[in-house]
Amino acid sequence: MTAEIQSKKLNAIGTDSIPRLILAFSVPAIVSMVVESLYNVVDRYFVGAGVGYLGIAGITLCFPISLFIMALSMIVGVGGNTLFAIRLGQKKYGQAGIILNNSFALLIIMALISLTLGEIFMEPLLRSFGASEETLPYATTYMRIILFGAVFQTVTPGMNNFIRSMGHPKTAMFRNLIGAGLNTFFDWLFIMHFKWGIAGAAWATVLAQCVASIFVMQFFVKKSTPIKLSWRLMKLQFPYVRRIYIMGLPPSVMQICNSLMNVILNRSLAHYGNLSQYSGDMAVSAFGIINGIAMLMVMPVMGFVQGGQPIIGYNYGAKAYPRVKKTLKYMLYFSIGFMSAAWLLVQLKAEWLVSFFAANNAQLIELAGHSMRTFLFGLPMIACGMVCGNFFQGTGKPARAMFLNMSRQLIVLIPFLLILPLFLGLKGVFMAAPISDTISALLAIFLLKPELKKMR
Repeated sequence: MTAEIQSKKLNAIGTDSIPRLILAFSVPAIVSMVVESLYNVVDRYFVGAGVGYLGIAGITLCFPISLFIMALSMIVGVGGNTLFAIRLGQKKYGQAGIILNNSFALLIIMALISLTLGEIFMEPLLRSFGASEETLPYATTYMRIILFGAVFQTVTPGMNNFIRSMGHPKTAMFRNLIGAGLNTFFDWLFIMHFKWGIAGAAWATVLAQCVASIFVMQFFVKKSTPIKLSWRLMKLQFPYVRRIYIMGLPPSVMQICNSLMNVILNRSLAHYGNLSQYSGDMAVSAFGIINGIAMLMVMPVMGFVQGGQPIIGYNYGAKAYPRVKKTLKYMLYFSIGFMSAAWLLVQLKAEWLVSFFAANNAQLIELAGHSMRTFLFGLPMIACGMVCGNFFQGTGKPARAMFLNMSRQLIVLIPFLLILPLFLGLKGVFMAAPISDTISALLAIFLLKPELKKMR
């Protein structure tokens, strides 16, 4: 079994050309992340066409709960995978097997917790998020079905991380493509053909993720898979569970803070939207459109960063520090360059981008267009912060990664989100994001420099 594990796919991470490795790992990861973002984007497109802007607002109000479920998945998926990649680099394959199986068991537990708590507190949560009497029925219908498929939302992205770290990024990408393709088909079928409305969007997502989960799990029981799932190894071992949670806390804190930020943002949009020439529900719907487009722009960079993480983790574990630095350099160049191009597209073609989701609603196109230019003004800064945070995560420094993630979403953004609208109204809600992005990127660079000096 050891000879089988020590395959060329694993050893190549420590020996092959860095650009070639980044390309091999990141392209599938980029496709996978874009595919994941398509779940929300496709839902918004078909809901906008088949239900209207109130339906988009309903999905947007559910987004903080979806982010929280994603955060629980990331604690285990990213934390376990980071530890897994480091152990592979250290040739400790027995420990890697325990980490993989403990992570799978934890993903199931986290999904069941999400389902239980979500069902109990759903309606009061949605009301506290800013749901009105008009949008609450849409939001509760959508969220109740999504919670039913919480297990699939955690298992698919969580276990796909391990597939990439074992040297099979294309396999991980293929499984995500299956889910996205089915989600698009089911959205069309359930919303446009069967006329199921908002419930059709939710069922499309759940069924697509269910099928994707089946394909993901099939990888871990094949004979050719070097490290497999085993009932015997799924028994939780506290030292590994503790380390998984420590390693996975930084990215999950980002998602939890993102969830909290979205709650405050939705409440602010509802309040200040009602004080503007637009309604609160329309302001929430506009943000839902902006957020969907933003995900399509940010997710490629997130995929690129995730694709580079096994390379950083493996080589850091092997003490190949020059390869770690070179990987970081390429990640910064690509990420900032891509986000700069996305920034230019937003500034020049904002109304054209939002028109795909607004179903010819001129007022919604106007609001979403000029608000998106403001909200996404700091896109290149987001790239810099993401790469630096991933570096700390991949090198086993979760405290620094967590601090960076919290600085953008919690320490900096939320205060601006509360203060600026007092003076600027609805426009101030959207201005908080680029200010926070810039401050957080500068902080990330400040923390990165001494770490690079230590690896000489």
